[in-house]
Amino acid sequence: MVVSRPKLEHQKLTKIGLGCGVFSGAYGPISHKDIVGVVRAALSSGVDMVDTSPYYNDSEIKLGKALQELKDEFPRSSYCISTKFGRYGYHRSDFDYSAERVVSSVAESMRRLHTDYLDTVLCHDVEFVDIAQIVDVTLPKLFELKQNGCVRQIGISGYPLDVLLRIAQIQFERGYPIDVCLSYCNFNLHCQRLPEYVPLLRAAGVKTIIAASPLSMGLLHQDAPPDWHPAKPELKEAVLRCKELIRLSMKSNSAARDISLAKIAESFAFSLDSVDLHLVGAKTSVEIKCALEAYKQAQYLQLASGGGYPDDDTQIIYKKIRQILQPFSDYTWPSPPPDA
Repeated sequence: MVVSRPKLEHQKLTKIGLGCGVFSGAYGPISHKDIVGVVRAALSSGVDMVDTSPYYNDSEIKLGKALQELKDEFPRSSYCISTKFGRYGYHRSDFDYSAERVVSSVAESMRRLHTDYLDTVLCHDVEFVDIAQIVDVTLPKLFELKQNGCVRQIGISGYPLDVLLRIAQIQFERGYPIDVCLSYCNFNLHCQRLPEYVPLLRAAGVKTIIAASPLSMGLLHQDAPPDWHPAKPELKEAVLRCKELIRLSMKSNSAARDISLAKIAESFAFSLDSVDLHLVGAKTSVEIKCALEAYKQAQYLQLASGGGYPDDDTQIIYKKIRQILQPFSDYTWPSPPPDA
């Protein structure tokens, strides 16, 4: 049966999307009240895309409950839902890219999210799965669901850019280009590998390129990163030096007291104009509002293309941070990790 597709009130995704992986509790506890506050603040500020996954513990369920509570304020046609499938745990054995699981996972996600269609469905962390399985079995089944109407856009997500590009190229050569490619932690203050891949992904027919995690999964947050963060110790130590630099500057200079590593990191990441969407997580309404302010600031600072801060104090701190993190600009951690 073909499902009718409601017309979106917002036909074009905004440049900021709300990443709901933080709803899982992996970055600290978060209440239902906080989740509703974050979603309300995001949608009321023009954000029209939310992203989740079955892998993020009960994130889909929590997001679905929040959207249900807010349905009178924000009808389903006013935002896009992106979710994923295929990854259900940490180890390779927790992945299931079979055609049957594609169908059942999409159905489960729609039930949890209280919707009869999904705007985007992505293969989650494709680097864990054999490419032949993805292009010969998984994506053909996803294209069937797209044809049936319960899924509008399909694509892939993952960390190694070369793997993402290879899958996109195979699909393009076969005449079935993917719609969306989500790359995380590949454009931020410590890693700038994504821009060289953007034109290659475009040439492979990818319509929407998403840059996720401007704070590098919490590494560039003002708080300590989660214990599970995969970055090597040398990078974590360099980030601590950046935080200490800001702390000392704030102590000695009152003009620097509104500076944080997170603000600088988001302003830098959001100034990459060649992607279509920046995905950022938030545990509070204050955090999503700060991210949106950083996006506005990024548009005139243009840090990614050589711009700078108008005030000398912030610019000096920014330049020192870039110098500290420059040795890691092409560094990536292994994915899959050795113990997966």
